[in-house]
Amino acid sequence: MGPVEGGSNKVQENEQRTVQNALHNDNPLKIGVFCQNLKGGSCITTAEGTLSGDWSEQLEVARAADAAGWEFLIPVGRWRGYGGASDHHGRGFEVFTWAAGVAASTEQIQVFATAHVPIFHPLLAAKQGATIDHISNGRFGLNVVAGWNAPETAMFGIAQLPHDERYVAADEWATIVKRLWTEEANFDFHGKYYTMESAELRPKPISKPYPTLINAGQSLTGMHYAAKHMDYTFQAHPDVEELCSMVDKVQELAQQEYQRKLGVLTYGYVVCRDTEKEALDYLHYYVEEKGDRVAAQNVIDGFVAGDTRSLPREVLEGMQRAMIAGWGGVPLVGTAEQIVAKLQDMHSKGIDGVAMTWVDYSEGIAQFNQEILPLMEEAGLRQPATRT
Repeated sequence: MGPVEGGSNKVQENEQRTVQNALHNDNPLKIGVFCQNLKGGSCITTAEGTLSGDWSEQLEVARAADAAGWEFLIPVGRWRGYGGASDHHGRGFEVFTWAAGVAASTEQIQVFATAHVPIFHPLLAAKQGATIDHISNGRFGLNVVAGWNAPETAMFGIAQLPHDERYVAADEWATIVKRLWTEEANFDFHGKYYTMESAELRPKPISKPYPTLINAGQSLTGMHYAAKHMDYTFQAHPDVEELCSMVDKVQELAQQEYQRKLGVLTYGYVVCRDTEKEALDYLHYYVEEKGDRVAAQNVIDGFVAGDTRSLPREVLEGMQRAMIAGWGGVPLVGTAEQIVAKLQDMHSKGIDGVAMTWVDYSEGIAQFNQEILPLMEEAGLRQPATRT
């Protein structure tokens, strides 16, 4: 991915941040919450306790994570749901206004928004982000999505670009946003997808050099994009070995091609019980007995090009089960001790932070804070913290 016309090399992207938000603290393994802003969260099931999408739930989960010293909250940008009996993601909050509300209601946790490049003009996203950064006193972060969901962009009358071309547009987009956040003088920009005359942004964000940026691109083009522009890549795979292979690849790109250090985040679904059998039994219950295969297939069809129904039955069913269990994230299933051991293994292989999901987020985060966090501290994954 080459330089963008009208771009600037004035910002040293890995310079020391003068505002230390939670994601840049000294905890060896950062922890966060993923996808809490949408009905069902990341579990595609009709089991009891799933997120309804109410605002009171959002605050309960956010405040519980904040009070326990968690580092970040990452919402998913969604404009329409996936149907099925669970109405998965059919109800949900827009992510910038969600982030503003959550930021104003918490004390230390980093709050992300998610920007779809085709939908949010870079000047609008930069202005919204700077506003939330001031509301939060430097705790705003932005998850940048190049665009993949054609039915959603069609709702805005926007045609989906070919895969690699999306990242050409996203390259211009990120360049503009960072320049708006860092450069005092007005500037013109003339690219393939964006033209701006005398662009400016005031006030600048509190975060220096700018708010934390993450991206979840997993293709080679997407990895190049993250390596060039982002602070963290957000990689996901249910198999830890495959996940860590992806981690090694994107970090090598960042170091060799862009001379940058790139952090790595992932997400996992948590099922913690007193015994491994109890955990596996509950996983079987909400996936096999209560799983919404219609909605799960709709999600898969959005991610995968071509007709997945032509795949061998066992392959397709495996994809559906992984999606139902937690959007294809890492399974953190077992006793508290087993979960901590897996987190320790992931951290040893290059994972900097894990965003958690559950069937029941409120119950799950309360259990995590009580049973798992102290074991993470004993294992050296977390600094001893004063939890309120």
